[in-house]
Amino acid sequence: MGLLHLAATVLTLGNVGLSTPLPQSENVAAAKYCDAATTICYSEWLSPEKIAFRIAIPDTAKAGNFDVLLQIAAPTTVGWAGIAWGGVMVNNPLTVGWANGDTAVVSSRSASSRSYPTPFAGATYTVLPGSTANSTHWTLNVLAKGVSAWGGTKLNPAGSVSLAYAQSASPPNEPANNATRFSIHNSRGKWSHDLKSAQIANFEKLVQKASAAETS
Repeated sequence: MGLLHLAATVLTLGNVGLSTPLPQSENVAAAKYCDAATTICYSEWLSPEKIAFRIAIPDTAKAGNFDVLLQIAAPTTVGWAGIAWGGVMVNNPLTVGWANGDTAVVSSRSASSRSYPTPFAGATYTVLPGSTANSTHWTLNVLAKGVSAWGGTKLNPAGSVSLAYAQSASPPNEPANNATRFSIHNSRGKWSHDLKSAQIANFEKLVQKASAAETS
């Protein structure tokens, strides 16, 4: 089952089982997006809703708990969007983002069952400059820690991993609060992302540069 099968209250998902397949999109993780402000080149996957999920990791990363640079860029018609690092909703870190005024918010979530995902302390995020929102798009830039290894799972930084996403047109109840409730998704899907294509040199220096960048 895919990421964040959410409702405004804790719920059981009827006859939708964990074995229900998600739409499998073509792996386009070799596509590159280079941020002009930071010079970080991400490996990008674009959802059918035109939500860009962009990932960069150190070229020195080993299987285990390595840092991840994540950028989510979405049209303003997207109220929230999220990624499941284990390719399913349950028992893995969920990173959710949305617009709040002229900026963007990140929310760390997890779910131990097919129920509303609650705040998750096992992953931490630093929101970076360039996290903005305007009349057409919102963009979230974060440095994520704790999304590449959890429990007995370790993402392979030199191979393909299964990721999932979900999105809704409805914004969260309280956009300024990263622990707020938000609605069930309107669509979801999964893809195979080649993390080898996400590796970048000088990761720490580029993080420092991104952290110091001025927003326009």
